[in-house]
Amino acid sequence: MHIVTIDEMRDLEKQAEQDYGLTSPILMENAGKSAAALLVQEIGKSQTPGEQELLFLIGPGNNGGDGLVMARLLEQVQGNGRISLYHWKERRLLVHGEEVPAEQTTPRLETLIQSADYILDALLGIGRSRPLPEDMRDLLKRVQKEREQRVALRLVAIDLPTGMNADTGEVDPGTIPVDLTITLAFPKQGFFFFPGRSYIGHLLVGDIGLPSELTNHLINDMLDDRLVQKLLPERLLESNKGTFGKVMLLAGSPAYPGSAFLAGNAAARAGAGLVTLAVTPQMLPIYASAFHEATFLILPAEEEKSLKRVNALIEGLEGYRALLIGPGLGQSPYTREVILQLLERLRALPEEKRPRLVIDADGLNNLSALEYWWTLLPRDTVITPHPGEMGRLCKGVKVSGGNIDRLELARQKAQEWQVTLVLKGACTLIIHPGETTGVLTRINWKANPVLATAGTGDVLAGIIAGLLAQNKSPFEAASAAVYLHATAGELVSHEIGQAGLLAADLLPKIPRTIQGLQ
Repeated sequence: MHIVTIDEMRDLEKQAEQDYGLTSPILMENAGKSAAALLVQEIGKSQTPGEQELLFLIGPGNNGGDGLVMARLLEQVQGNGRISLYHWKERRLLVHGEEVPAEQTTPRLETLIQSADYILDALLGIGRSRPLPEDMRDLLKRVQKEREQRVALRLVAIDLPTGMNADTGEVDPGTIPVDLTITLAFPKQGFFFFPGRSYIGHLLVGDIGLPSELTNHLINDMLDDRLVQKLLPERLLESNKGTFGKVMLLAGSPAYPGSAFLAGNAAARAGAGLVTLAVTPQMLPIYASAFHEATFLILPAEEEKSLKRVNALIEGLEGYRALLIGPGLGQSPYTREVILQLLERLRALPEEKRPRLVIDADGLNNLSALEYWWTLLPRDTVITPHPGEMGRLCKGVKVSGGNIDRLELARQKAQEWQVTLVLKGACTLIIHPGETTGVLTRINWKANPVLATAGTGDVLAGIIAGLLAQNKSPFEAASAAVYLHATAGELVSHEIGQAGLLAADLLPKIPRTIQGLQ
């Protein structure tokens, strides 16, 4: 599903009218019809449609027009005795089809706010650029106060919550969080960045009837079931473990033994045919007793020269399709030297013999100490920094966990570094330097605090490596992995809530998530 900016949405609407005769009233009718159907469907999940009192807050522009169409069509389901409209600009109130005298508007509106089951915000849409008028803020504040006092009240935004910037996610002081946003045509860019992301609630997308060929040029997408289904590897009946590829991991250390276990298990759970951990004799007993399905490449101890270890790795990589470097590896000078020599040897390999590379965690931390570190990477490398690691890679730039500043920085750096960049955060970004189409962007919608715990990044890196081993491209593997990881987190949080997840809890949920998508 495409993600659009304000300008892109306006251009699409303009083009639809010029080339297809889809005028604003036609698109508005389509939008209202789709939004009404989605609301009825949502109500039907827990209640019987037609029994709820609905109050529409109608603004002066196109957003208000969408709300009017929606209200008219909902009258067929709810009945005229269940729909009320408050026209903010004219201060007009229609209760169940009858206009309320001006002197009674304020008390009757207060009564409706107190009794409504659903209040629908159709005040302002994506065109908002100035601060909200004080009286509109007062109205929204009153609605928010009622929501706090009455948990059963549901707030619904049409297209987006009033006062939100659709490009940046910034919000006006008067903007209120909603339970459900029914956005029209496409999710807007600002939905994926904070603070706006926390105001959206559950997101549904209504169809306004734009011809699909109008949108072929759009290259920014939201990860969803339909997209990720297409990215999952095929599982043919006539297969063996070699069919699904081999993954090598250079990960883990005495201080962080769990990282290699988590990443290796995740690669296997994502469907890789064979997972091998490159370990020293000191670490072998730990992993052999905990990860019975893995095989092991025994590396020279740290007392040996780094070149000996690199030679062992290069020889052991024959026939492997993916290599993951970094989780829990540590940042000693010896480790850094091994990584640098290994990258040099990998770059020298013929492309058909070189495994696809994922660099995470301490792999990135070791590289960040170097100038022009990205010039050391083989082609088609995937890197997976969290905001702190991204800041170090950018030589001290402060990177947020979820604000709009992430997007332009990630796009710029993915192009400069020529890597597939997974910038982790509440809504993880996957950026790929397109050769002919420009920088490609995919954004994960499924923000979930349950994943904010140690080791979950190791799991994500392992899933990416497991999908690379199954011949997925870097952009495909990274995109699918981010979605599988987040959806597995949702499965866990449904069972235990939003706190207390251990990274290992994700592992058995990975194949269940794949099964659910397939």
